Formats: sequence, C-alpha cells, structure tokens
Amino acid sequence: MIASRLSDLQKDALREIGNIGAGHAATALSQLLNTKVTLLEPRIDVMQFCELPDRVKHHDGQVAALHMHVRGDAPGQIVVLFDREQSMLFVARFIRRVIGDITIYDSIAESTLKELSNIIAGSYLSAIVHLTGTRLEPSVPSLSFGTVDAAFADLMSTPPEQEVFLVESVFLDSDAAIGGEFILIPNTGSLDPLLSVFTAP
Repeated sequence: MIASRLSDLQKDALREIGNIGAGHAATALSQLLNTKVTLLEPRIDVMQFCELPDRVKHHDGQVAALHMHVRGDAPGQIVVLFDREQSMLFVARFIRRVIGDITIYDSIAESTLKELSNIIAGSYLSAIVHLTGTRLEPSVPSLSFGTVDAAFADLMSTPPEQEVFLVESVFLDSDAAIGGEFILIPNTGSLDPLLSVFTAP
C-alpha cells in the first residue's frame, strides 16, 4: 500500500486535513441549510489512482461528480462524488426547506447540488492550504452524472500508480443524509510538496 511509505507524522497530518476539511464542510452546510449538520468520522486514505474505481463503487453505479482543477504550488485535480439518487433527494429536501413545496426542476436541483459540492470541495481545499501553507487556487467546477468509470474518464491521463488523497464522509441533518468522497489527484510529484511540510527534522 502506498500509504505505508508515509511517516507516522505525515499520516497523522493527512488525517488532520481530512477531519478539519470535513468539519468545515459540516459547518458550512449547517449555515446554508439553516439546520444542524453532523458528521460521521471520515475515512481517510492515500492510494494509487488505479485503485479508486473499486474503492468508491456505488450500489446502483450512478453518481454525481463535481470536477475542478487546482493550480498553484501543488497543482492537480479534485473530484467530489455522491450517490446520484441520494444526493438529489438531499437537495430536494433542502430546496423545499428554503423555498417551500414547489415543483423542483432538474436544472434547479443540479445547480443546487453543484453549489453544495463546491462548498464541500472548498472546505477541504481550505484545510490543506491552512495546514500546509501552500498556495492552491481552484478552477470553476463542472458537474456531471453517470457511472464511477465515466466520472474518471477525463482523468485517464493520470498515471495508474499516481498517489491520490481520499476522504470518505457522511453528513447528517435531522431528516436526511448524504455520503460522498472527496478525492485530491495531484499532478505527478505534487503530493510531495504537501507531505514535505510534515517531515520530522
């Protein structure tokens, strides 16, 4: 396993990044939804890119995928995945809570889901910047629907052995839950600047 080459300090630092990012995301969702959003303990790992599709399989094979590029000191890409049916139900509850019992068109739901996903991605990215001191800037995100394999289709130029950072989280409010994956896919060698910050002297 790739993570075995990391020092204990680096593993702890990655866990801290994942925990802080998930916590920031829960806080942001609480403010947006105007209700308390709690967080199950996230699962955090570093693995090879080729291992991702099997790791993030969803029961019906359909996901909502937010994708953005990251520029700066450690360039790469970010993907946020949600089970499509679960995420659309979550969004529908949110919209009705804010606006009332109206007809929810796919375009409204998709736009709202994109914004929620963008908030979650931004929360993790902010945690990375805060803890590592690196300069990272996200691009405008895009949202797509399909299979996990399709979600990764645009990333096929990524070497199979490339290390990626994965956080699996479940967010809960009073009557809904949404689980998803935050995936940071650094360009070749870009994970090293992040990890080097946590190298013991």
